[in-house]
Amino acid sequence: MKGKSAIFLLFTFTFSLLVGCMPNEVDKKTYSVLVVQNGDDKTDEKITEEIDVSSEKFHEIKFISSLKDVKGQHPQIEIEQVPAVLIFETGGGEFKKLKFKTYDMEEAVVKLKELSN
Repeated sequence: MKGKSAIFLLFTFTFSLLVGCMPNEVDKKTYSVLVVQNGDDKTDEKITEEIDVSSEKFHEIKFISSLKDVKGQHPQIEIEQVPAVLIFETGGGEFKKLKFKTYDMEEAVVKLKELSN
């Protein structure tokens, strides 16, 4: 009886260690980024030069050239001015939860660099 209890405890302990060390896909956050430009203001170049757009953290980075275009494509998104950068937590899907919104490109670059690490 003692031997079976010891084996059961050893098995339970080992199983707990294995489960605890496995990567948790739920914790893997990805982001979709929506950049709304003011016409041809080079916002796209500034963003793509400053951050690693190929990072696995970014599901999609979408550039839209005007406030009018974004209101037509995404009427649910509230934007007061351009340029604007909106970062959505996606978990691998479409826009889900707005995590960050700014009209300051320097602030946007800092946040995008932080998320890409």
